[in-house]
Amino acid sequence: MVQCFLVRRLLVVNIAFGLVAFVAQGQSHPDPVAAGQAGVNAAFEQQRVAWAHSLRDKNIDASVAAYAPDADFLQPDGSRVRGAAALRKLFESITATYNSDLTFQSLRVESSGSLAYDSGTYSETLIDRATAKPQISKGSYLTVYRRSASGQWLIIEQVWTGAIE
Repeated sequence: MVQCFLVRRLLVVNIAFGLVAFVAQGQSHPDPVAAGQAGVNAAFEQQRVAWAHSLRDKNIDASVAAYAPDADFLQPDGSRVRGAAALRKLFESITATYNSDLTFQSLRVESSGSLAYDSGTYSETLIDRATAKPQISKGSYLTVYRRSASGQWLIIEQVWTGAIE
């Protein structure tokens, strides 16, 4: 009788462990942080490409719309451009002077709450519209985003480092 009790108890324990393992396996998901970061990476990849295309296509409204109204843009020479009106003037000047071909290589994108950043390298060929002379610039960038009340990620700080070759 004691032996039968022990066998039944062992059977119940094994069944319980089996059920726990089965339920846990059925509920296992990829790491939610990693899965969330994959979505963040894809979202910012689209934003980088759209931003570069807006600059190339001389779509100043779309370029400026990517920034928060109080955003800062730090240029490779260290100068700071602040706010939507100053950014508009900067992009008007750039697009009037140059044709741009810009590519990004993102190395890290992370988000936490309503803030995110994207960091990597860039390569840009600027063709002077008056002389057709190309200027090649390579360097690093850091873009900090803030999620707006509508849920859109807007650039609040963008830093470019690098030099013209």
